[in-house]
Parts: sequence; C-alpha cells; structure tokens
Amino acid sequence: MNKVRIVGIIFVILGLLLAYYWRNTEVYFFVGILLGIGLLWSITGRTKRKKKTD
Repeated sequence: MNKVRIVGIIFVILGLLLAYYWRNTEVYFFVGILLGIGLLWSITGRTKRKKKTD
C-alpha cells in the first residue's frame, strides 16, 4: 500500500466518525467531500490523472 491509499482510508474513517458523532446538516457536506476523496484515493492510489497519449 502506498501513502495515498493509507491517507484515503484515514479520510474514510474520519468522515464516518464525523458523521456519526455530529448529527448536524452543516457537517454532512464536509463529510461527503471527505468520503468521496477517501474512497477515490483508496481505490486508485494516486492523486493526479494520467494523460492519454494516442
């Protein structure tokens, strides 16, 4: 596992914990962003997109 995947898993856990402990609607937007980035990083393992060379 590379560092980006580990950070992604940490973001997912942090987002779930924030959603569980703070039941405010103002926090859900931030939690959604954390979960989205965390899932993306934990699946792909990189932060930049690859350029297509055709």
